Amino acid sequence: MRNRSELMLRLTHTLAALPAADPLPLRMCLAFVEIVGASGGSMTLGYASTERTMLCATDDASARFEDAQDFLREGPSLDAFRTGQVVASLSVEDQRHRWPGLASTVDLLWSSIRAIPMLPGSAVMGVLTVHDGLRMLGDVEELGFLADAIGAAIIGDLPAHDEESQLWTERDRVSQATGMVVAQLRIAPADALALLRAHAFAHESTVVEVSRRVVERKLDFSRSDRGGSS
Repeated sequence: MRNRSELMLRLTHTLAALPAADPLPLRMCLAFVEIVGASGGSMTLGYASTERTMLCATDDASARFEDAQDFLREGPSLDAFRTGQVVASLSVEDQRHRWPGLASTVDLLWSSIRAIPMLPGSAVMGVLTVHDGLRMLGDVEELGFLADAIGAAIIGDLPAHDEESQLWTERDRVSQATGMVVAQLRIAPADALALLRAHAFAHESTVVEVSRRVVERKLDFSRSDRGGSS
């Protein structure tokens, strides 16, 4: 596995280059697709037995593939959630064997599929599914790390505190750091906060601590030589 800072640098630069008008989950999904060299993908959330939400898909075919899994209750995304493990299929024949209902329903199967659970904490929060042209087929650890970091970026939040003054101080620091990252990378505030969250996850830190380092100018996301490393 490559250095975590190197992977975070790639995520930072890829996200910064994407159109700011798209929703954050879609931008994160597009960044993941680009980094792993896939042709397309999707992000789903909330895999309780009676609910499942597709946050985004990079194209219509990926969206139809997720919708079919939702209807049939079978497929790689669902298996990835149930097992908490990366689910891979490297041929159309394998997909037809493992998910016959899905294979007979969708009008397109892909030469390769990876469904990667997002585990920013102790439980699976959702799954990133990508297909075709994957450069990182053998690097399950890298796929998992990036998926977990993206999950943390989307759902991360400040810890709760008993003292309201301390909580507001921390929120002010995070807001200031978010503004500084916006200026450093010329990205939207939502993207800047997502990067703070992802960086905190990647370095086993907290958003508050990462924000403190940004405010104190010990951490600069625009410096390619450091890539926002701690």
